Amino acid sequence: MLAILIGLALVSVMSGCSLFPTQPAAPIIDLSTPQPASEPEAVEPEEEPASTPVATQPPTEQRAPRPKPKRRVVVPKKAPPPPPPPVEEKVPAPPPPLLTTRIMQREQIHGLLDSEIQRDGKIVGRAVDMYVDAAAKPKLMIVNLSGFLGVGDRKVTFPWSAFRFNPADKKAPVTFVMPQPATGKSKAEAPAKPGSVADVPPTLAQLVDSNVTQKSGARMGRVVDVLIDSQAQPQALVIDLSDSLAGDKRQVAANWPDLHVVSRNKVLQLQLDFTDTQIKAAPTYSPDQPIKIISPVVPPAEPAAASEPSSASAAVAVPASTSSGPVAAASAARPSKQ
Repeated sequence: MLAILIGLALVSVMSGCSLFPTQPAAPIIDLSTPQPASEPEAVEPEEEPASTPVATQPPTEQRAPRPKPKRRVVVPKKAPPPPPPPVEEKVPAPPPPLLTTRIMQREQIHGLLDSEIQRDGKIVGRAVDMYVDAAAKPKLMIVNLSGFLGVGDRKVTFPWSAFRFNPADKKAPVTFVMPQPATGKSKAEAPAKPGSVADVPPTLAQLVDSNVTQKSGARMGRVVDVLIDSQAQPQALVIDLSDSLAGDKRQVAANWPDLHVVSRNKVLQLQLDFTDTQIKAAPTYSPDQPIKIISPVVPPAEPAAASEPSSASAAVAVPASTSSGPVAAASAARPSKQ
């Protein structure tokens, strides 16, 4: 025990000697007064031998902090406006037709002018003209009876009922049948007798080479032939338009029922109600093609405007405010007796 105490004493004595360096006591720092910041001491890097390779480490990449995703604001799109309704283009109504046309074949009708007339299989003459009454009904046919070598030819009128027609017979499409005498019939029903052209009454109108006028009185053309069917009924007038005011060098076939026989200056004249526009639109008559028979289209009449009520009828009406009842209104409308 004594030895231990002696050893401790020696150690304390030796600590006070210079053999053991003493560390200076830490300075006492007054925390109440601010102290200037001390600069860090520069530490010189330790030199490494050249033979030692320098270990390089790849620099660490500093990743930037990820930005917070922006909140997407969804703006609802406005519904597009509905497309405008398609504009219906008003198609103009087609213009009304100017003409009506019916087609007949050459085997159905035959021209009257210069058609040979046979009797008992023998050619006796040629048809040269015809006459109609005021209702456009055929009454007479003029026949040029042939003589010997043209000598003794004469024009004779025969009643229309004395002929039969066969358009299919190209040699002699007209057959003459002598009218039989009347038996037990009145004179009015008896067939007319053959006569001369000079004896034609003024109540009949000549067809061939006669002028045709329009409703306005303008000249339309000249009749150059009449087309007749197998029933002896005229179907069309062949009109040469070169004699018209327009001077159209064509021929047209006009419908026979459209023919009017009118009296101008006490003379019977032929009339067709074609306008200039309808005449220009008419198809041309051609002898070697199907026959196009035309008729004018009459435009519909405009409806008459509704007439306004007359002042007399308005005066008869009695206002309800002036009467005290039905009896008063009736007494007011009844004329007073004096």
